[in-house]
Amino acid sequence: MSGIVQIEPINWAEFLREFAARNNNRRARFDVYRRGGAIEEEAREEHLEDIFLKTDGGVKSVEVIRIDRARGKAEKRRDVITHVRGIAVQYDTDGSEVVLEFTDNENSLINLRFESKVDGAS
Repeated sequence: MSGIVQIEPINWAEFLREFAARNNNRRARFDVYRRGGAIEEEAREEHLEDIFLKTDGGVKSVEVIRIDRARGKAEKRRDVITHVRGIAVQYDTDGSEVVLEFTDNENSLINLRFESKVDGAS
C-alpha cells in the first residue's frame, strides 16, 4: 500500500459517488475492527454496484450495494454503516484505490477491501 488519504466530510457525498463509478463491478469484502480487538472478516467477495451517503437529522450513514454473483443469481446486498465520522481511502502501489475505510461513533474501523489491480489479492 502506498498511502492513506482522509476525505473531508464536506466532500463525502461527491467522493463516494465518484468512487463508486471508478470501482463499479470490482470484487470487495468487509473487514471490521472493533474496539477491544474483535475482528470480523467476510469470507466471500461481492461485486460493487454503488456507494452513497445518507444524512438523517445530522446522522451520517453510508450505504454500500454489492452483487453476489457466486451462485448463478445476481442478488443485491445492502450494507449500511451508521454514525460515520470518518472516511479515508488507501491506495495500492500502482495508485489504484484498494481499501475504503469508515470510522463510526464507536471507534470501529470498517474496511471495504477491494481486489488489488496489482496482484489480484484482496
